[in-house]
Amino acid sequence: MLRTRAAVAVARLARFASRVMGRGGTALPGLVALRIDPSVIETLAASLPEGVIVVTGTNGKTTTSKMIATMLTGSGRTVLANRTGSNLARGVAAALVGAVRGGRVAADIAVFEIDEAAVRQLGPRLHPRVIVVTNLARDQLDRYGELETTARHVAAAVAASGIAVLAADDPIVARLGEGRGEGAVWFGGEPAIRAAMPHDRALYGHVEPRFGGRLDALLREATPQGDGQVVRVDIGSREVAVRLQVPGVYNAYNAAAALLAVAQLGIDPVAAAVHLADMPAAFGRGQIVPYRDRRVRVVLVKNPAGFNQAIALLRAEAEPCPVLVAINDHHADGRDVSWLWDSAVETLADTPHRFGAGGIRAADMALRFKYAGIQAWVEPDERRALDRLVDDAPSGATVYLIPTYTALLSYLEILLPGKRPEEVWS
Repeated sequence: MLRTRAAVAVARLARFASRVMGRGGTALPGLVALRIDPSVIETLAASLPEGVIVVTGTNGKTTTSKMIATMLTGSGRTVLANRTGSNLARGVAAALVGAVRGGRVAADIAVFEIDEAAVRQLGPRLHPRVIVVTNLARDQLDRYGELETTARHVAAAVAASGIAVLAADDPIVARLGEGRGEGAVWFGGEPAIRAAMPHDRALYGHVEPRFGGRLDALLREATPQGDGQVVRVDIGSREVAVRLQVPGVYNAYNAAAALLAVAQLGIDPVAAAVHLADMPAAFGRGQIVPYRDRRVRVVLVKNPAGFNQAIALLRAEAEPCPVLVAINDHHADGRDVSWLWDSAVETLADTPHRFGAGGIRAADMALRFKYAGIQAWVEPDERRALDRLVDDAPSGATVYLIPTYTALLSYLEILLPGKRPEEVWS
């Protein structure tokens, strides 16, 4: 215990020093704490009275985690979360040590989004009361390898968890619940909704039998309304209806997963859903940011499944909009950008939108547009690209910024100057 206390004290000093020096360093305290006490995560997580909820999967982790945390907070819990998106061991450790007050974590329950590769080790260390698996898709092949490898990582975490909340419409995820009996519950959508949210292998023409069991949460409606949507989910014999501020069928699936997760804690999902109506989008997950008298809708992409959902948003946009797709290839994005060629860019050719390519790999994105029959301007510099994007729209209009992860961070500095990631991420 003395070692844990030392780890917490030194980590907090590291956080203070980092902020004084203006370096942010949201994960630095976690790195310091783990160096001093390698078991700091296990020790501090065990002090949470209502345990830990883990959210993992390829897409939807941040939004699903935020939905769960929002409903838990609205239900009277004090919730700890790794809100900056730092979802490796160092980010979890940083969140835990930062919440210590009087020798224990000052929260009732934690909601951690965890990277799909890191969850293999973090799952057994956190022993989640509930684990949510949103979906599994090809992502950063240079880091994760093939999808079956990722599935094995997640399976190890599921085995160390209490209840697994699983996406039934994703065959790979659904298989993670085999043999768990009452230790697994499933969410999914009606046939028309499933068609708009295909599983990874369906993106490549593979046909696989769908889940044949009973759904514990059935997504019945995802109807666009303004900047958001109306969602209706059946959980057991209860119907939950709520208007979300975030668009897209994938976010309706995230809501179904979050509602089913809080229900496993004995919380009434109908009452909890009320709090989702007031929840703004997490930064980069469909959030609208005012900039130079325009509305910049920011949609993070990092793989074919996510890009295809962004493409679906653009295809549903009736008004002609300027669109900037900014692709970086830093380690956090994935060095391999071949996923651009697996995305349905061709389906944008018959839309009225105007396109630009930005980021380190702007030329690669422009080439992808060209093969899709789309003319696009090219500007790797973030500020010039953003100004060109908004200059192409009248005052008050909506423009789309579709970046990869590190490009998102760069645009954050321009769109919201002076704001730290932890101030805007949640």
